[in-house]
Amino acid sequence: MVIKLIFNLSINMDKQKQGEISKKITKHEFYFENPLYDVVENERLGEKLFSGDVDAYSAKNKIDTTYRIEEECEEIHSGSYRYKLHKITLGCKRKDDDELIFFVYSDNEKIIKIGQLPSMVDIQFAKISKKYDRVLSKESLKEFKRAIGLAAHGVGVGSFVYLRRIFEGLIYESFNEHEQDLRLGIEDFLKKRMEEKIELLKDYLPTQLIEMKNIYSILSKGIHELDEQECLQYFSALKLSIELILDQKIEMEIKRKKDEEVKKQIQDIAQSIK
Repeated sequence: MVIKLIFNLSINMDKQKQGEISKKITKHEFYFENPLYDVVENERLGEKLFSGDVDAYSAKNKIDTTYRIEEECEEIHSGSYRYKLHKITLGCKRKDDDELIFFVYSDNEKIIKIGQLPSMVDIQFAKISKKYDRVLSKESLKEFKRAIGLAAHGVGVGSFVYLRRIFEGLIYESFNEHEQDLRLGIEDFLKKRMEEKIELLKDYLPTQLIEMKNIYSILSKGIHELDEQECLQYFSALKLSIELILDQKIEMEIKRKKDEEVKKQIQDIAQSIK
């Protein structure tokens, strides 16, 4: 699904009219990914936002959980113009001490998140620090946080710069680990285009990265050709693609450690029964 979305992004970014991307907004994306004051047209809402449940990560308790959605709403009339102000409370269904508060504006055409506590930055920082500190260097982890922080404050182009640096970091890290196997010097490696680098490293990289290798060209085009709002529009999908790559990298590391442990145990067993 994400691969298809990335493919659609690469097509849509060649179009001049902003908002032509047809992806629907989910509850999780609206509350936990979309920056404040991002205008979402009602037709892009994929599901009811103000009722039911939403799965997310609890920054306070450092667990994955489900939040119950509760709404308080005030309808305001100003002449012939009518709009609503919503106070949304997300209550953690696993821990009573965790509540998130959102303030949302809506009318007949659009919906806008205008405030939240804790901030999106605080929520997402806690998640990536816990989950990705074992597969990202300290510098890359800082860059991921900078990307999220910039996007949360409406800086789309700058957020793309840091996402691209993280993507590049994964490529160069893989090259450094397997340079001897590749029999290629760093000078020659750096001369290659990104797609050529990925092809060269395909036996060592997560398959998610290989399948979504056009992320790099999307980020580059965003940095050089798109405006702030367009970059913000695409940020959530691109950030998710990076997370999927990192998730698979974690899985690969877990499998590697299991393989090493099993081989060691088999050797010990073989030695003991001689």
